[in-house]
Amino acid sequence: MLEFLYTIIIYPLVQIIEFSFMLFYSVFKNVGISVIGVSLAVSLLCLPLYIVAESWQQVQRDTEKRLDGGIRRIKSVFKGDEQYMILSTYYRQNHYHPLMALRSSFGLLIQIPFFIAAYGFLSQLPILKGQGFLFIKDMGVQDAYFHIGSFPINVLPIAMTLINIIAGAIYTKGFKFKDKATIYGMALVFLAILYTSPAGLVLYWTMNNVFSLVKNVFYKLKHPVWVLYAMVVASVLAVDYYVLFIHDGFLHKRMIMAFVVSILLLSPLFVKGINWLLDNWFKPLTQNAKLRFTIYIVSALSICLLAGFLIPSMVIKSSVIEFSNIDGISSPLYFLYNSTCQAFGLVVFWTLCIYFLFRERIQTIIALFLTFILFGGLVNSFVFSGDYGNLSRVITFSESITSITKLKQALNFALLLLTIVIPILLLKFKREKLLSAMVSIILMAEISLSVYNCFTIASEYNSSKQTIVDVENSISPYYHLAPESSGKKNVMVIMLDRAESAFLELIFNDDKENGLGTLSKTFQGFTLYRNTVSYNQGTLLGAPALFGGYEYSPYEMNKRNDMSLESKHNEALMVMPTIFAKNGFEATVADLSWSNYSWIPDMTFIENQVSGQKDKNGNQIKVNHKNIERRYTSLWISDPKNAGAVQENITSNCIKRNFGWFSLFKMVPPILRDSVYDDGAWWSSDNQTTDIMEFIDYYSGIDYLPELTAFDSENDNFIMFVNDTTHSGQQLEYYPVVKETDSEGNVISIKDHDFRPAIKVSNLGNPGIGGIKNISAQYATYLRLAEWLNKLKENHCYDNTRIIFVADHGIGTDYGRDIAFEKNWPFKYNPDKNNPLLLVKDFNATGDIIVNYDFMVNADVPSLATNKIISDSDRVNPYTGKPIQTIDPATKKAVGVVITHNWRPGGNSANTFKVPESDWYTISKNIFEAKNWVQGIKE
Repeated sequence: MLEFLYTIIIYPLVQIIEFSFMLFYSVFKNVGISVIGVSLAVSLLCLPLYIVAESWQQVQRDTEKRLDGGIRRIKSVFKGDEQYMILSTYYRQNHYHPLMALRSSFGLLIQIPFFIAAYGFLSQLPILKGQGFLFIKDMGVQDAYFHIGSFPINVLPIAMTLINIIAGAIYTKGFKFKDKATIYGMALVFLAILYTSPAGLVLYWTMNNVFSLVKNVFYKLKHPVWVLYAMVVASVLAVDYYVLFIHDGFLHKRMIMAFVVSILLLSPLFVKGINWLLDNWFKPLTQNAKLRFTIYIVSALSICLLAGFLIPSMVIKSSVIEFSNIDGISSPLYFLYNSTCQAFGLVVFWTLCIYFLFRERIQTIIALFLTFILFGGLVNSFVFSGDYGNLSRVITFSESITSITKLKQALNFALLLLTIVIPILLLKFKREKLLSAMVSIILMAEISLSVYNCFTIASEYNSSKQTIVDVENSISPYYHLAPESSGKKNVMVIMLDRAESAFLELIFNDDKENGLGTLSKTFQGFTLYRNTVSYNQGTLLGAPALFGGYEYSPYEMNKRNDMSLESKHNEALMVMPTIFAKNGFEATVADLSWSNYSWIPDMTFIENQVSGQKDKNGNQIKVNHKNIERRYTSLWISDPKNAGAVQENITSNCIKRNFGWFSLFKMVPPILRDSVYDDGAWWSSDNQTTDIMEFIDYYSGIDYLPELTAFDSENDNFIMFVNDTTHSGQQLEYYPVVKETDSEGNVISIKDHDFRPAIKVSNLGNPGIGGIKNISAQYATYLRLAEWLNKLKENHCYDNTRIIFVADHGIGTDYGRDIAFEKNWPFKYNPDKNNPLLLVKDFNATGDIIVNYDFMVNADVPSLATNKIISDSDRVNPYTGKPIQTIDPATKKAVGVVITHNWRPGGNSANTFKVPESDWYTISKNIFEAKNWVQGIKE
């Protein structure tokens, strides 16, 4: 219940405070000014409420003054019950009740939720720690300007109290002693509460008192409104000058901010215009309380449903399993409940409080304002929804936000203008009931769509429970290898999702220069096939050929249009395990991508897939299967060596916060979306914008690979698994080499450099590495694999093991394109997306890594894996009867490479991939030369 009330009442205020802080910080780059900005923003937001509170308090004081004489006479004459009865009669005759005295406390009540929100935000704000401002050395702790003995003297809380008392003295001049005592008493209470609080929080409350003092002085002026407007004009001009001519941010963002701020200069005209409309065209609402409230509440509830449920549910519905079982929250419906509560608090609860504080004119403005937001939000969300690429589960896009065309901007502006003009015209021509019917229909439509989405999500969640990975609190070996002494062979195919071919040499060279050269020493006998192409930039189209060979290129899969894509995909996954199992190998697989077309691999299909497949002895084959990713996440987090790597509930908290911002992103005009998105930060004070828990889901599987591997097998073994650590853009903390020396300076021990997860990332790596996007997760992967390879060597299991590290596709980095592909690449498409890692070590191979530029396709993996260990007569696809293709690199072609990114199953037909004719390419000889990218199918 407390969480529910906090989410509705306090959390919307926290979001406003956080946004204000980050807005001022983005402009001034100073935490002290940002805290002052928060105080200014909150004071301005509360100003109308303070005005209402002041009017209520003045009514109460006037009433008390008017009744005071009679009350004193009654108390002097009557006692006991008789006094009570006479006073009650006296109050009733004067239309007064003692409970009305609570009106004088309204000004204090307003401050309570804002104080709770500010206290919760500023007292825990990491960015304040270690930051100074004026005489304050550290905004994250009490200022402790000096000490008397061991007792800290905090100047800021004392100054805050003095300012509060001065403001109270001005405000209560001529008031009764009890009113003054309340003000002074509260000043002392806040001194006690905030004395040891962080200086940033005390600065916020001090500035609140300063603004309160300014407000009280304004009350004493003859023309406070004009003085206020003069101050606003001066402030706007100062801000515009700073933003346009001093600040060094993006010009379009600075211009938008200057434009928004400059609108305040027209406030007198807006006030006059609105008053004219209220006196004329808006009379149907100002004179009809019931209709006015109906339009207000229905519009508010519609916005609440749109922003809180409908838009987030569309995101979750697109991939239900991604939002399931996060930080102990099993059902994704919880996130919809939370986002709806947030929207209800901001749009319904708080506007309802404000609505009933004011009279009919302000109520009419509130009702119409929400109607405009509703209509405009619907137009922006559904007519101009936009295509911004892949969306992660922490609600960040994989690519930068691009602006829409000028024509679409003009069309958007015209339609938004209509959403304002239509309600106004309906009121002008006294069609207010039609306006009420329109918002009611919208609400009913939203309810219907929300219910449908809710049932769809619940149904898909229930059906996906079988794919949920069981959490384990201890590690037992899963991959069993045969040592050299057994005379047996091991073949391992390890798909590193989105591993970037271009990064490998860069990482290994950096490891030599800044580390101990472990990678080059460990990856002995490997060949890097640098000139390798993938059939697509995504796993769904790029991985099937990797697992099953050329028969499973997008083009060949489309030719078999009598079979579902899901079945063909599952078939591709089992080609190599089945071939090896039929030839006497123990086959083990894990985390096979898109198994059963499920985001979390659903490998329950394997038993049926291999049913009827017999080994050389006529026995039914068996393929061991298990999901490793996500299984050891909790164990990894609780491991003492990983202490401080992850914030508690970081992913769920990130999702809960960002859904509200994503809804705002969809509801605002496209031209403003880049500003709302804030480069993926969503105006958060926490710089964690990537899904570190999802990263740990993957990373734990590679980090625990030595513990998951045993060397006790007496059979030939085929092991194939997928790991997604390399797919992540997660930034990791870089730890340089550490040398421990004795008193004479002799080196006792050396700890190699490393990249590891951390709550706060302050070191991205050495120059040349740290500035490259997506590289740290790949660097960490190679370091972990080196530890595993060393274990293979220690257990005499390296020379008898063939190892293939391969990716389904590349990243598409500027670095990868610029160092390898020809300059001035003629296509807009980044070809590096189709340049995957292919790193192969054969049996008994030795020596440093060789870089080979033969033309290869990741569809060559089945051929490489089975080469000279499975007879040619047995190197046959067990499901189609066609031989595994082995083609001369000089003559081979990658026919049907697709540049369309249909990365989700739902983006294609049931049996074929949806690919525009212009997006088919045939590539040969050299992937790095544009002339070898021929548009179309060239068999």
